[in-house]
Amino acid sequence: MLVDRVWGESPPKQVRRSLPAHITRIRRTLEQAEPGSTHVARESGGYRLVIQPEQVDVHRFRNALRDHPTDAAALRTALSLWIGEPLAGLRGHWVERTRRTLREEHAAAVVAWAEAEIRSGGAASTITRLTELTDEHPLRETAAAALMRALYAVGRSADALAQYERTRRVLQQELGVDPGRELAAVHEAVLRHDPRLTAAVRAAVPAQLPADVTAFTGRADELAELDRLIGRTGDEPIVVAVTGTAGSGKTATVVHWCHRERSRFPDGQLYLDLRGYDPGEPLPPTEALAMLLTALLPAGAEIPLRPEERAARFRTEVSGRRMLVILDNAATVEQVRPLLPGTSTCPVMVTSRDSLAGLVALHGVHRVQLDQLPTADSVALLGRLIGDRVTAAPEVAAALAERCVRLPLTLRLAAEHAVSRPATSLARLVDELRAAQHALDLLSGGDDQRAAVRAVFSWSLRRLSPGASRTFAALGRHPTALFDAYALAALAGSPLDEARRQLDVLVRAHLIHPAGADHFGMHDLLKAYAAEIGDDLDEHNALDRVYDYYIATVSAAMDRLYPGEAHRRPCVAAPVSPVPAITNADAARNWLGTELPTVQALVARAATRGRPEHAVTLSALLFRYLDGHHEAVALTINGHAQAAARATGDRAAEANARLALGGVHHQAGRSELAAAEMWAAHALFEKVGDVLGQARALGNVGMLTESAGRYPPAADYYARASSLFQQVGDVTGQAHMLTRLGTVEIRMGNGTAGRHHLDEAKVLHRRAGHRFGEAWVKIGLGELAAIEGCPAEAVRLHTEAAGMFAQLGHGDSEAWAIDGRGRSELLSGRPFDAADHHRQALEQFRRHGDQVGESWALNGLGEACQADGYPTTARSHHTEALIVATRTGCREQIARARHGLARAAAHLDAEAARQHYDQAIAIYTELGLSMAKAKAKATRAELASRASPAFII
Repeated sequence: MLVDRVWGESPPKQVRRSLPAHITRIRRTLEQAEPGSTHVARESGGYRLVIQPEQVDVHRFRNALRDHPTDAAALRTALSLWIGEPLAGLRGHWVERTRRTLREEHAAAVVAWAEAEIRSGGAASTITRLTELTDEHPLRETAAAALMRALYAVGRSADALAQYERTRRVLQQELGVDPGRELAAVHEAVLRHDPRLTAAVRAAVPAQLPADVTAFTGRADELAELDRLIGRTGDEPIVVAVTGTAGSGKTATVVHWCHRERSRFPDGQLYLDLRGYDPGEPLPPTEALAMLLTALLPAGAEIPLRPEERAARFRTEVSGRRMLVILDNAATVEQVRPLLPGTSTCPVMVTSRDSLAGLVALHGVHRVQLDQLPTADSVALLGRLIGDRVTAAPEVAAALAERCVRLPLTLRLAAEHAVSRPATSLARLVDELRAAQHALDLLSGGDDQRAAVRAVFSWSLRRLSPGASRTFAALGRHPTALFDAYALAALAGSPLDEARRQLDVLVRAHLIHPAGADHFGMHDLLKAYAAEIGDDLDEHNALDRVYDYYIATVSAAMDRLYPGEAHRRPCVAAPVSPVPAITNADAARNWLGTELPTVQALVARAATRGRPEHAVTLSALLFRYLDGHHEAVALTINGHAQAAARATGDRAAEANARLALGGVHHQAGRSELAAAEMWAAHALFEKVGDVLGQARALGNVGMLTESAGRYPPAADYYARASSLFQQVGDVTGQAHMLTRLGTVEIRMGNGTAGRHHLDEAKVLHRRAGHRFGEAWVKIGLGELAAIEGCPAEAVRLHTEAAGMFAQLGHGDSEAWAIDGRGRSELLSGRPFDAADHHRQALEQFRRHGDQVGESWALNGLGEACQADGYPTTARSHHTEALIVATRTGCREQIARARHGLARAAAHLDAEAARQHYDQAIAIYTELGLSMAKAKAKATRAELASRASPAFII
C-alpha cells in the first residue's frame, strides 16, 4: 500500500529494497526534530507513524473547521497551516484523490473564514483571497456569493453585481444552468440594497477614535467604574457622562478606555467633537447628526432635512449595532439629547465641564466625575515623562505636581519644560513656578485653581522666543478648530516659512498638537489662555486676513476646476498672505476636499459673528463644487448664506443661496422643495433687476421640468433663459441653455433642431473655455447618434464625455455619461457591456445622492438584463426604478419602468403586461413623447400577436 500511494502505478525498479532506506532517513529526520521519541515503528506487514493528531497540520486544520466553524480568528489560524501544494511531488490515483479532497476542504475553509470576517466587519480583508478562489474555481457559487457580500460591504455594489454576471455566464456556458438559490438571493439583496444584507454584512465600520494618549497614567478607579457601568446587561440604554474641570483629562480617559475595550464593539466607534468650549461656535445638533449619519450610511445615501428626522434615522442606523459613540466637549444638555441612540447595544460616552444634570435626571445618565489626580499618580505621570530626576527626588516631584494643580494637562506641560532643560534640577523648576504663581496671585487677588493653571501656562511660555509666544497668542483667536501654516501666516501676518518654524516650536512645547497631514489643533483651555494674553493682536484685521486667505484660495481652486464660470463667481481681491500653489485640477480638488470642513465652520461663524458678507461670498464661490457633491455640507453652507443675506437685506445674495439650495433639493429628488426655492430665487432676482439671476433661475426650473420628462415646457424655459443670457452677454449661460434645449429637442424627436442647438452650444463653450459644458454637449450628441442608428459613434461620444468629467472631478455628471454609454452599448447588441456601464453609473449616482439619475440607471439595467435573457432580474431593476421615479416625480422614467415591467411580464402574466403597457402609453401620451409612445405601442402589439387571445388589443 505504501509503495502504491507514494509511487502510484509506475514505481521505480527495486523499490521494495530501497524502501527501508527511505524509512531510515525519515526516522532520523523525525528523531532530530524531537530527540528521544520514536515516530516510525516497524510492525508486521509494514510501518506505522506514531504521532498525536494535534501534531499533524491536516488534523489541526480539520479540527478547527469542526470546532470553530464561525470563528474568524480560529479559521484564519487554520488557513495559515496551509503551505504549498498538498502531497507535492507525488502522483497516482490515491494521491490525486486525496489532493482533490484537501483542496475542496481548503476552499470551503476560505469561504467559511471570509463569511466570519464579513460578519465581524472585516470584509475588506477577504476580497483578495476570495477573488483568487473564484478565479481558480469559477463554478464555486458559495465563493462567488461570499465575494459579492464582501464587495457590497465595502461599498462596491457594481463590482458585486459584475461578479454575479461573470459567475452566471460561466454556469450557463459550462453547465447550462442558472445560479442556485443562495447566489440568486445575494444578487437580489444587492440589487434592492436589502437592509438584511447590510445587517449581516457591516459595510461601514467607523473607526473614528483619536489616538490613545501616550504615557496614560492613573484613573484606575474611574476606569473600573466605566467597566462596571458599560458592562451592565439589560435593555436600558447606557449613557455615561465623564465630567470634570478643564484639563482634568476627560477626553484622554474616555479615549484610553475605548482603545482598551474596542474589541467589545465590533461595529465600530463614532467620535464627535461638539466644540462646546471652543472660542468659536459649538457644533449644532443638526450638523452633528449629519456628521454621524455620513459615517454610518452608504456614500450618497440621503440624509433627512429636519432635525427630528435625522435623529430618528440615527437611532435606526445604530439599532442593534454593538458600537461606541463618544460625544466629546459637550456644552449643554440640549446639545447632547438629540444624539442619544436609545439602544443598549450602543453605549454613549459624553465628556463635559458641565454636570449635565438634565441628562442625569431625565435620561438616567450615569456620571463619572474626574478630579485632580492623586499625588501618587501625578508623580508617576511625571516619572514616565521626565525619567530619573523624578525617581531621585520624589518629594520635589510631588511639590511640582502640587504646583501644577495635579491636572494631566498642566503636568504634561511641566514635564516637557523639565525635559527641555535636562541640566536644571526639579527643585529649581519648582521655585520658578512658585514665583510665577505668586505674581499671578497678586494680580488675581486669590490662590484659585484657575490662577494656578494660568501660571503653568505662563511658565511654559517663558522659555519660548518672542516670536513663538506671539504665534501662540495669535492662535487663540483662530476662528476654527484646526489650522495649518498658511492659515497661521494669514492670522499672524507672517511669512509662510516663519509660520512653519513657529508651528514646529509649539508642537515640541506641547502647546499645540498634530491633527492630520500638515494640520494642527489646540486644547480649548490653552486656546482660551492664548486669547487672554493676545491683547496686542488686532483681532479684527487678523480675522479679515484669515477670511481673505480662504476666500482667495477657494476662488483659485474653483478657477482651476471651472474656468468657464469664473465670471459668475464673486470678484476676489488678491490676499496679502501667502496661498498654496494650486497649479492644476487635482491640486484644486485635493485642497477643497481637505479644507471643506474648515470652510464650513468659517461660513457658520461668519453668518453668526458679524461677517455675513464672507458667508455669502464663500457660498457663491463654492456653488459648482457643491453641486452634485456633499449634500449635507451644501445644505449647511448655502443655508447659512441665505440667513446671512436675509439678515443684511441683500436680496441678490439671498436669491443666489436659494438657487443653490434648490439645486441640492433637485439632486436629492425633492422636486417640490427644489421648485419652491428656484421660483423664490427668480422672484428675488426680478425685484432687484438682476437679469442674469433670472436667467439662471429659469434655466434651473427648466432642468426640474426636464427631469420630470415634460420636455415641451422645459424647452420653453430653456429658450427664455437662453435669450436672457444672450441679453446680458453671458456666453457660458447661453451655451448651457442651448445644450439642454438641444438635448430635449432630440428626445422629442426633433433631431435637426437638436443638432443645430448643440453645435451652436459647442462653439460657445469652446469660446468660454468651458470643458464642463463641452462634455455635456457630447452627451447630447451621443443621444442623437444613438437615435440615428450610429451606436458606435454614440459609445465614442459618451466615453469622451465621461473622461472629461472624470478629469474635472465631477462624478455625478460622469455618471450621466456612463449611463448614456450603457444605452449605446445595448443598441450595439452588447447587453452584458451595457449592464456593466449602467451598474457603474448607478453606483456613482447613489454615491452622489442623485435619485433622478438612479432611476435612469436602474431602467437601463432592466433593459440590458431583458435583452440578455433574464426577465426576472429585469423585473427587479424596473420595479426599483419605478419606486425611485415615483418618489422623485420623474414621469418619463415611470413610463419607462412600466414599459420594462410589461416586457418582463409578457410571457408570464399577460394581464399584468397589458396593464403596464397601458400605463406607460398613457404617460408617454401625456408627456408628448411620440417616439417612446410609438415604441411602446409597437412592442405591445408585437407581443400581443404572439400571446393568448386575452392579450389581444
